[in-house]
Amino acid sequence: MHKLLRYYNQNRIKIWVILLAIILGWLLLQVVNSAFRDQANSNEENNNNQETTSNVVSYRNESKSIITGGSVSSTYSEEVGTFINQFFTYCINHEPQKAYNMVSNDTKQLLYQTEQLFETNYYSNRFSGNKQFSFQSWSRSDGLYIYQVRIFDNMLATGQTSDNYVEEYVTVTVESGEYKLNLNSYLGREQINIKSEDDNFSVQVVNVDRYLDYEIYTLNIQNKTEETMLLDTRRKTNTCYVEDKLGNKFEALLYENSDNDLEFAAKEMKTIQIKFSDSYREGLEIKSINFTDIVNSSEYSQDTEIEGQTFTVEL
Repeated sequence: MHKLLRYYNQNRIKIWVILLAIILGWLLLQVVNSAFRDQANSNEENNNNQETTSNVVSYRNESKSIITGGSVSSTYSEEVGTFINQFFTYCINHEPQKAYNMVSNDTKQLLYQTEQLFETNYYSNRFSGNKQFSFQSWSRSDGLYIYQVRIFDNMLATGQTSDNYVEEYVTVTVESGEYKLNLNSYLGREQINIKSEDDNFSVQVVNVDRYLDYEIYTLNIQNKTEETMLLDTRRKTNTCYVEDKLGNKFEALLYENSDNDLEFAAKEMKTIQIKFSDSYREGLEIKSINFTDIVNSSEYSQDTEIEGQTFTVEL
């Protein structure tokens, strides 16, 4: 014991330095271990949430319309913004069956009659791989709200930067009290059911399907004569057109119609669709559909000059 006390008295400074070093080292080790545990827990939480949050770009500025400059009301903006956000979140999280349930009946009927068609022709073309999206109000008038959506690669996931993106325009409609989405620049359908006739033709405008860059009218047409008639000879591009309330004329894209669409046998009735090149804009109001080159088929040939008859449907 005497030797130990003597050794301590002779080396007490060194002994205390060693003890303090051991204590400090132990404390530092605890701090480091705690930091690693917190980081691990944080990483695990981020990984658990990555599926639902990492691909979604905020849409807080989406209510400001790019084209018209107006703003969507705050209530409507929040509801519709949340709805659009949910649809595209389903798509980027590879849940197309849930997204399909949010599509409007008109869009399904026109473009994606089955879920398989939706997956093949819409979802797969836009959402393969790891994607992100953003959207903003594009235009609004007459209660119609159009949103611009951009779909692009998730740069954090791929580690690559790119200016490439898929641009999409969507509108929101209400069906049975629930929001539904129109896709692929489709703005919706309007039932018209207006009929006009003269001695030669009877034309009923059934409905119009509106897109961002054009409109497609569905027409029931009957030739009332005993002769075969041509609804348009296609000698010119401006002989069939719609006219708006300001007098602007938008020609029909008749090159998309077959010869059979435009030729009517005696007393024949059929349903055809004609596309017109009127781009959607604020305040657009179509007042008439005009056919100005109707001829008797037996009197017409490419080499003859014959004046076409006119038929107008006032809308």
